[in-house]
Amino acid sequence: MTDSEKRYNVTRIRLKTPEDARRLIRRVLAEIFGQGAEVENAGKVANLLTVWAKFWELEQVADLERRITELEKVRKEKR
Repeated sequence: MTDSEKRYNVTRIRLKTPEDARRLIRRVLAEIFGQGAEVENAGKVANLLTVWAKFWELEQVADLERRITELEKVRKEKR
């Protein structure tokens, strides 16, 4: 960590996977709810939940694609 990062208490966030994004969203929501500031941050909460749902949806689609590919592979092997 550089001196300027220490001075300004910089936190680095790496978002490489949907799980990383979901973890960050959970942390932000926990802070908002922990402060009891749901009403003041209702728009932010709604936006974060929308993003979280989209990541969940993407993972579900990826899982379905993986399962379909596996089923097609088994079907071809049976022929």
